[in-house]
Amino acid sequence: MRIRTSAGFISAALVCASTNLLAVNHTVQVGQNSMGQNALAFNPSTLTINQNDTVTFVNNSGGFHNVDSTSGPTSFKCSVDCISNNTPNSAAWSDVVTFPAAGTVTYQCDQHSTAGMTGTITVQLVVPVRLQSFEVD
Repeated sequence: MRIRTSAGFISAALVCASTNLLAVNHTVQVGQNSMGQNALAFNPSTLTINQNDTVTFVNNSGGFHNVDSTSGPTSFKCSVDCISNNTPNSAAWSDVVTFPAAGTVTYQCDQHSTAGMTGTITVQLVVPVRLQSFEVD
């Protein structure tokens, strides 16, 4: 029996499937320190994720906060939403941001950045698996 597989087809299928299937969601608490106490901080303030992962920013602290990217390949400004209602807000809110490009993204709370309420997300490049064609006799 002879089996032949096409590397191009399998590689393309794996890349397409792995882009979304392997993505992970991470959570950043807005207005909390690493002890879970209300503070002018993000928890965690530094995060390393993979390309195409998502981060859910959650403000349950009651603090007047938002999340605004200041540099990097992914741009966002969120509070109650990431489209039009994105200025600092004390309501409970959460927003999901996808990070499709590798690089370092810095962000801040616009209201409290001078008090050190800043964070960094390092997005690692995901290298697709490359397969070669082969024959089995």
